[in-house]
Amino acid sequence: MRSPTATLRNLRAAGAIALVAIGLVSSFHAVAIAPTVTVAVPGPGHVPPPTKTPPGEVKLGIFLYAVQDLDFSKHTFRATFEVWWRWRGDDFDPLAALQVVGARTITTAVEDRRRLPSGENYLVARVDAVISEKLDTGAFPFDRHRLTIEIESPYEDDYLRFVVDSEASLLDPEAFSPGWRLTDFRMSEIRQQYPTTFGLKERQNERYSRVVVEVVAERVGWRAALDYFIGFIVCALICMLGYFIPPREISVRASLVMTATFTAVGNKYVVNTLTETSVNARLANVAVLTSFAMVLLLMITSIICERMIKAGNTTRAVTLNRNVGAAAAIGYVLVIAFFLLRALRAAPT
Repeated sequence: MRSPTATLRNLRAAGAIALVAIGLVSSFHAVAIAPTVTVAVPGPGHVPPPTKTPPGEVKLGIFLYAVQDLDFSKHTFRATFEVWWRWRGDDFDPLAALQVVGARTITTAVEDRRRLPSGENYLVARVDAVISEKLDTGAFPFDRHRLTIEIESPYEDDYLRFVVDSEASLLDPEAFSPGWRLTDFRMSEIRQQYPTTFGLKERQNERYSRVVVEVVAERVGWRAALDYFIGFIVCALICMLGYFIPPREISVRASLVMTATFTAVGNKYVVNTLTETSVNARLANVAVLTSFAMVLLLMITSIICERMIKAGNTTRAVTLNRNVGAAAAIGYVLVIAFFLLRALRAAPT
């Protein structure tokens, strides 16, 4: 039979392995959230009107049928949509003047171009754009994000004003968005005024017509949460199981400590490599901290109980083990439940 001194050494070795593993996975985390700083925004920019014959009001509509590739490390998303314009006059080219605010890349393809019997010009184009958007992962994996697509006129609003085609603009009921549910489609027109004169005093009060499209992307949460956090859940359950092992079975407890540690470390590494979580992902961080806290608490309790038994206080050791186990289980459930409810109730960011 293994001596108490030997099993105590094994338990201490398990604790050392746990601390080393925590340090290693923390270093992986620092690499996973390194930001990307390369940003290139295409577009013609604000330019003087090309003609003295303004198009005036230009009707603009959007049919959004795909939102994908939400990148939390680069803070971008990819949107694919049909956009159409109706205007009068031959001096305005809407596709050449297309400016998607915050877009890093834009790909366009003309779908239809014609002159209507009313004398208006009509143009439809398919647009695929990667757009910058600040994505907050505070409620991960139950996060919801209000994504915006903004099309701004490069000309002053006294030359060109967008009018939203609210009757025909909509979100495709079968929009392609893997892992996300799209809701709350909105579209409006605003006048954008910048706080700078762009180096010319006569441009001080310039305003630009801008169409703003908003849609909420909601992560398909419960299944994703179970997939992402299964290791942390198993770690906590192993630790709770450890308190049902008699305190004098220190070698069995040491094995459980090591198993729970590697389970939590493996899950932590998987979550980090998703590059979707950061220091702002409160629920994910709480799951990590509580898992390792459960491991450390079981390890410390086992050491203390083992010393009590060696000193002849077996009854006190059993009582301490039972009380700490109950408190750890209740505390873990309450903490996780609190932050889980906060994540579920978080508003779209």
